[in-house]
Amino acid sequence: MKRAILALTSVSALALSATAAPQFWNLGGGIEGTGISDTGVVVGTDTNANQYFMWTANGGITYIGGVGGNDGYGGQATISRDGSRIGGTNINGDTGKGEAAIYDTGLGTWTNFGGIGSTVDNSTSSGWGISGDGKTLVGLGWDSSSQGHAIRWTQSTGLVDMGSSSPGQASRANTTNHNGTIIGGWQDNDNGRQGAVWINGVQKLLADSNGFAVSEALAISGDGQWVTGVAYGSLSPYRYNTITEVLEYLPVVSGDFFFPSALGTAISDDGKTIVGTVRDFGPPFGAPGFIWREGFGAMTLNDYFDSMGVVYEAGFFFSTPLSMSGDGLTMSGYGISQTEGLVGWVVTVPTPGTAIALGFCGLIGAARRRR
Repeated sequence: MKRAILALTSVSALALSATAAPQFWNLGGGIEGTGISDTGVVVGTDTNANQYFMWTANGGITYIGGVGGNDGYGGQATISRDGSRIGGTNINGDTGKGEAAIYDTGLGTWTNFGGIGSTVDNSTSSGWGISGDGKTLVGLGWDSSSQGHAIRWTQSTGLVDMGSSSPGQASRANTTNHNGTIIGGWQDNDNGRQGAVWINGVQKLLADSNGFAVSEALAISGDGQWVTGVAYGSLSPYRYNTITEVLEYLPVVSGDFFFPSALGTAISDDGKTIVGTVRDFGPPFGAPGFIWREGFGAMTLNDYFDSMGVVYEAGFFFSTPLSMSGDGLTMSGYGISQTEGLVGWVVTVPTPGTAIALGFCGLIGAARRRR
């Protein structure tokens, strides 16, 4: 398969990470940071208020409405690279049901996009991922037979039902690249939930070289070449190349689990940095978050932030990264505070230099010896 890959140069930067010293912020309990722009804006859900927020280092948290994933609405907040548009789910005032929607940060208004045929529980449709240019929203809608299908919205096409390759089974789109041409998500079939990518609307199911299926795609690089996501029964998340169609597993940074699930939750625009976690049954907060960098390997987030000079609360445990900026320098997720319990966090780091790279390699070895 030959295909042109979008050339994308990160705007990069986060003024936070490109020019400032490394920093750590504790956002408090119930905060999920699920998207980060290249302008330093973190978006996500306050699960206590069940609505979306925007966060900046200078302004703190601002609530913008919309609905979180609670109460059957579905969806999550994601943000365009320039910070001008936020994708997610918003309640239709006439029906009281959730719909895939985009929030214009300049106007301070939501635009809802309806559905594809029916409503199930509180959901007509839900937004799960917005493209880097803010022009494509992807997610899930309910068709006329009340079957969940992956959906795509653009201004020119409106809401499009992307269908299901397994009759009678559900699909969902979770993420998309900068210009909306590569979409990732999952497809249910007789073997369970399998990862899928749609390239210019054509679906391909994801499996490794042995034919073993991997699960849902969670993140796509800005240029569309690289995909990462969930691998059930594995200690290693995957990285899939949409050009060569080759799937590789990342190095292991933690383990002994009864039945692990490895999650690559976010990927940089160039596909060379991935963050995630490995979890067992139950809540995903007990295992350490990890970072993998091409050419250097993988290590826990605590070790990585230590190597980058991040100063954070004593005893703080970085367990589950959920999002990362396109340049790979700002991250957000869940962590465990010794005084507050489960909280949201944001960390920015400077661009790694030679000395830090050497420290990265040294700490990998130390982490491996400790296991």
